[in-house]
Amino acid sequence: MPGKFETHQLSLQAAPGLISTMADMWTVDTTKAAFLGVTAHWIEVKGKKWEMHLEVIGFRTVSGNHSGKNLGQYFVGVCDRIGIMNTKWSKVQHYLSYHDRYLMP
Repeated sequence: MPGKFETHQLSLQAAPGLISTMADMWTVDTTKAAFLGVTAHWIEVKGKKWEMHLEVIGFRTVSGNHSGKNLGQYFVGVCDRIGIMNTKWSKVQHYLSYHDRYLMP
């Protein structure tokens, strides 16, 4: 029986359209530890019923600088781990403006 991660992974991969994502990063003032959180939003269609989903798909500590290239690599790693992005295609739609150029090769 699949666990929660595998269930959401299969649901995300079966999403009929693009998957919207949101990311936020912050640094803890006292320790200077940096974290990146990523959520995914998608619609699952069962018959004629549409069901909206929202899940945290990644929470990572971040090493290195906060450049678009570095953060883009972490973001792509999270999406690749869940199975919604690779070098040939992506189901991901993300609004990063400045960082967009670093998401896909």
